[in-house]
Amino acid sequence: MDAHIIFITLTAAVCHAVWNAAVKVSDDKVLTLVGIQLASFIIAAAALPFLGVVNAESLPYLAGSVILHFGYYLSLTHAYRYGDFAQTYPVARGGAPILVTLWSVFILHEHLRGIEWLAMIAVVGGIMIFATHRIGAVLHHRKAVGGALLTAVFIAAYTLVDGLGGRHSGNIAAYIMWMALLDTFPLTLYALRTRSLSAVVATAKNWRVNFGGAVLALGAYWMVIWAMSQASIALVSALRETSIIIAALIGAYYFKEAAGGRRIAASVVIFAGIVLLGLA
Repeated sequence: MDAHIIFITLTAAVCHAVWNAAVKVSDDKVLTLVGIQLASFIIAAAALPFLGVVNAESLPYLAGSVILHFGYYLSLTHAYRYGDFAQTYPVARGGAPILVTLWSVFILHEHLRGIEWLAMIAVVGGIMIFATHRIGAVLHHRKAVGGALLTAVFIAAYTLVDGLGGRHSGNIAAYIMWMALLDTFPLTLYALRTRSLSAVVATAKNWRVNFGGAVLALGAYWMVIWAMSQASIALVSALRETSIIIAALIGAYYFKEAAGGRRIAASVVIFAGIVLLGLA
């Protein structure tokens, strides 16, 4: 993988961890996501007239992406509701490249070498260490861990869909903006049904957080989809998840969540596995 692709993917990882931290620290995570999505809608609506169109071949991928992102948002907020940031984020993000790699093998018929299997074992082992302390802790945190694992499934699914959609679009920037535009509707309708119109309107008060999160989210995803158009989807997906280390640091030093030697060791193991996968 070329150095500039690695740099862009790592930059996306930092952006992603930061905007997820903003969601985690909020009182109502769904409304925070809605605020970010509405800001993304405004940015996308302003940008699309200048970006052109996407190829028709990418439209099914775009539709699938909207559905999968809605499932991702719901499972992510569920995980954040029951678990701390330094626990749920690494499980969700660390599990995704394993699934992407496996699906690449069985769906895209890509061949995995020994080092790639070793990398996946390291990531799985690190996730298990990070997510659990003992059997009792697994049962106690099963809602958080379950939500994080479900989030990993959605991440892996939309990663493959958007990776292929970006390749077929002929215009990655327009593809990302159309996705941001359409993503807004399911989540906003869900918030209107489960909260209220006044609660959704009130998200505008946090316009700085909303637009900051939107810029980070859109920028991060544009960089990732572009990288996937230049290199292997599985490898870019794995490298992107180095954001788990940043999330662990944010959780420990900003949210004052207990890091502990076990979580630090698990982060190192997961990171080593992802690096191995990237090198492979």
